[in-house]
Amino acid sequence: AKITTGWADQKVIREIMVFLHQHGVGTARAVRIFKTYGTDAVQVMSENPYRLARDIRGIGFRTADTIAEKLGIEKTAVIRLRAGVSFALAEAMGNGHCGLPRAELITLAEKLLDVPATLIESALHEELAEGTVIADRVGDAECIFLAGLYQAERAIAEHLQRIRRAPLPWSAIDADKALPWIEQKTGLTLAASQAEAIRLALRSKILVITGGPGVGKTTIVNSILRVLAAKAVKLLLCAPTGRAAKRMSEATGMEARTIHR
Repeated sequence: AKITTGWADQKVIREIMVFLHQHGVGTARAVRIFKTYGTDAVQVMSENPYRLARDIRGIGFRTADTIAEKLGIEKTAVIRLRAGVSFALAEAMGNGHCGLPRAELITLAEKLLDVPATLIESALHEELAEGTVIADRVGDAECIFLAGLYQAERAIAEHLQRIRRAPLPWSAIDADKALPWIEQKTGLTLAASQAEAIRLALRSKILVITGGPGVGKTTIVNSILRVLAAKAVKLLLCAPTGRAAKRMSEATGMEARTIHR
């Protein structure tokens, strides 16, 4: 009985692999598809190949779109248009955007999918109703976000607010005394903007310092660190990548680690 069952299972697997190969799916991807959907793989792909882009890491919209074309799915099919809305937002995310104004999203999706804007609008309405994407206002513009990214951004904002509201981990520092002290220690004369940044850092839990190369960001960071170290504050430096952590260590003379450590 076990041999018969095993043979039947292998026969099903072979049939699925043949089906996938016939529709342009390579062996490595076919294995991932089978592991994800099991014996339902053929049914899933036949009904909605765009699920592959959503469910399986390493398979994107373009791959799913190619498979859909081989299966005879029309360019104007609702399942393609709905998947295309998320694809357009993912493309924008690759350019650093968390979301897009509605009009810009429609224009981008229209270009990527090569279909009329009216069809994109209809698909977007369905995606919003299902909660796959979320609409929110940013200033005066109605923007559309991928649900997961929207929720992540909201969570990050809430955590930042929580940190900002918490008390400082050091006692009050008199910036009028700290600034001349740091200038004496470093032998540098701080620019007005650098001095203001240090003042703000000494009374804030969170501070963003930004600017191009050579504007004095490293001087600001080193000054903040030296003032806090003089107050016996425990310091920990971290960066998103190993290279950035190494650069921070070189610039400050202190150990810096990647964030995940």
